Amino acid sequence: MNTKIDALFATLRGLVSDQTRDLALAMAELRAAKAERDTARQSLRAAEQDCDDMQSINSDLRTVNARLVADLDAAMERLNHAESIIMQ
Repeated sequence: MNTKIDALFATLRGLVSDQTRDLALAMAELRAAKAERDTARQSLRAAEQDCDDMQSINSDLRTVNARLVADLDAAMERLNHAESIIMQ
């Protein structure tokens, strides 16, 4: 009878050991998943910041382009006026 109880305890210890190992593996996987999630969040924040920066740059470029077009129009007007004076 004592041998049977010893065998049952040995089996129980083996099961507890297996469960402990499985729990440790699951916790390690969870930590890895959390680290990946944190890295993904940081990458997303960086990408959002890059997008905001690009939108600001794009807005600045549109403003500069509008000024250049206005300057070109004014220069063309002056050129046309100068040509009309010369042609007279």
